[in-house]
Amino acid sequence: MDLSLSPETTKLLAELREWSLSELRPFAREADRTHSVPEGAVRALATCPVQTSPFGGRVEYPRRTDPSFVASESDGSYVLSYAVAEEMVYGDVLALVITKGNGIGGKVVNLMGNDEQIERWAGGMDRGEFHYSGFALTEPHCGSDAAALRTTAVRDGDHYVINGHKQFCTGGSISDFVVVFATVDPEQGSRGIRGFVVPKDTPGFNVVRANESKLGSRVFSTSELGLENLVVPAENMLGWPNPDAAGFVKAMETLNSTRGSVASMATGLAQAAVDEAASYLAKNRTAFSVARAARFNDELDRMNTALTTNRHLARRVAWRVDQGLPHASHASMAKAYAPQVAERVVARVLQLMGPDGYSEDCLVEKWHRDLKIQDIWEGTGNIQRIVISRSLGSGEYQPA
Repeated sequence: MDLSLSPETTKLLAELREWSLSELRPFAREADRTHSVPEGAVRALATCPVQTSPFGGRVEYPRRTDPSFVASESDGSYVLSYAVAEEMVYGDVLALVITKGNGIGGKVVNLMGNDEQIERWAGGMDRGEFHYSGFALTEPHCGSDAAALRTTAVRDGDHYVINGHKQFCTGGSISDFVVVFATVDPEQGSRGIRGFVVPKDTPGFNVVRANESKLGSRVFSTSELGLENLVVPAENMLGWPNPDAAGFVKAMETLNSTRGSVASMATGLAQAAVDEAASYLAKNRTAFSVARAARFNDELDRMNTALTTNRHLARRVAWRVDQGLPHASHASMAKAYAPQVAERVVARVLQLMGPDGYSEDCLVEKWHRDLKIQDIWEGTGNIQRIVISRSLGSGEYQPA
């Protein structure tokens, strides 16, 4: 495995970090307070070196860098997109909401859809015809045990009629289309679950709550949806007319290729906090005794080492995806480890900075709140540890 990055990619990432710091971070507090995207942040996107969301495994680049830029062989599309995710959130998580091609819905279509569906929906995301796509899986009574969902899809001629209730749907209220998971046969359990592309203007698609009042990452729209006699064409079932190959298991495979990007985002937020602490120490050096300053520096060194481990775990996942190698257990390792390490790092930064760290005059307290969801969404850390233990027991895990 070559986990190094080419000079061209390194240059692009440096430009992206500078942009996220100078153009995006000034809007971070406003986005947190209003639970929405500030207009200034939308305008700032015009100068961003990267024009598409890194979640899709591909990155449209660059505007300010050399237009002939080509990633090296070691910088595959997922390696690059994970690295981009880290640098974008270094400024603030707001970055992942404003870029083109947002939302996991388009990614799901790419993995589960037929050629026509991929061209229409996922291709529309790439072309900028759609800005955001949602993913409706979780329901009020089930989260990690998603196979227990109760939303139904009943065949009616050339259509399906969908009824149910969804919660914590990322992008549900702002998406151009949402991939809704429903069961066509409850007796089949997870094997009866199918994904349906539902355009936002479909009658019966009701936004019960546009955005939950959350601890952190408030700029992300996480919606509650009511689906009442919602009618969609049969060809909107992903994988149609052979949907058996695109059911619930495929939906979970979708998350395997994006879980590493969550590890990258957690690392980016924690790195921002560590760098803020280093700057704080430098500016307030006279307020620290020699021994206390040395302890402060020692802890920062340990934190940076831990974040380097995070980064390598995520990059290993990306490399394996790019190489077409099995990566489910590797993705679970990155997802189980990185967010919790990042959360502990930022919590310790808060303690080291004292009252200044807890103040809203400093973004560290916001990043502490933003980080919590990284351990929860796209498969909780606890669930990932179950996946890891099973892979070790079955011999599926490959160390390299």
